[in-house]
Amino acid sequence: MKWRLHGIFQPFTGFMQNLTHMSMMSKWRKDAKVNGYNDWYQGKWDYNRREKLYEAVISQEQMGTLPIDYFEFGVCGGYSFKWWLAHNSHPDSRFYGFDTFEGLPEDFGPFAKGTMAAALESLNVTDTRASFYKGLFQETLNPFLEQYKSTRRKLIHMDADIFSATLFSLSQLYKYLNDGDIIMFDEFGVPMHEFRAFKIFTESFYIKYEVIAAANNYLFLAVKIKK
Repeated sequence: MKWRLHGIFQPFTGFMQNLTHMSMMSKWRKDAKVNGYNDWYQGKWDYNRREKLYEAVISQEQMGTLPIDYFEFGVCGGYSFKWWLAHNSHPDSRFYGFDTFEGLPEDFGPFAKGTMAAALESLNVTDTRASFYKGLFQETLNPFLEQYKSTRRKLIHMDADIFSATLFSLSQLYKYLNDGDIIMFDEFGVPMHEFRAFKIFTESFYIKYEVIAAANNYLFLAVKIKK
């Protein structure tokens, strides 16, 4: 019997894991104080509320005029990337965009592999402060980090969607994180993906942080690293 447990329980594992992480996220939300903007509770999700998070972060942390290093994982059509380019005016800021530009590398909920593809050329970004890195994060991030050196404050936008890409990126960025750096999430409210990756990352690396903004029922979240 013990060798056939997978046949009995595997059809239910996805449902049970999702329920478990929904419960974990509920407790995390209850315990995690938001020291800043928080629109909880909204009757429905509104994806346009992500700008509320950006506006809160840029105002609270005075990131509109200071030199920053902006990282975005999951550029897609470039909406968020262009927003931060337009709202940070410092000439010494640098903006780094990572994406396959060929869509999701694996299924993500109702979105099939290959969804959200956007040609890099279609972004039409001409700001010389911006650079893009095409390919899987597992292929592009570490070669970039090997030559990366900066004393500027970092703003890391995690819009990778899927668990594997989010966890990989966070784990590789760990040794580059400094006090005051900010990590934003675009699908934090999806319990089996960005939330799960964040939970594993912070617990495995003993990351100290404070939550500085939450929008759209915690779908969008910003945390500040404490060291």
